[in-house]
Amino acid sequence: MMDHKAVIIAGCWLAVAVISSVYMWVFGGFIADIMFGVFLPIGLLILVAIIVTLGVTLRLEPEEKREAKPSSELKDIRSKLDVITKEIEQIKKEIEK
Repeated sequence: MMDHKAVIIAGCWLAVAVISSVYMWVFGGFIADIMFGVFLPIGLLILVAIIVTLGVTLRLEPEEKREAKPSSELKDIRSKLDVITKEIEQIKKEIEK
């Protein structure tokens, strides 16, 4: 069974081959300037196919989500935040009196 990336790449190159063949068959005899009339559009199609091929093959797979492990700095910040929260609660109690 083919991988989905391989199907995308094969489909892209097949489409480029079909479009190029039909384009040359239909317009090859009518266009006076063969360089810009035939080869340039087909070259651009091939460039798009190369970009799609590289884009699909080089795309990185999403990494599995890792659980966040609190570091020592985060633990230190959390403990300081707890101390500040306790002090704020004490200040609120003093103000309410």
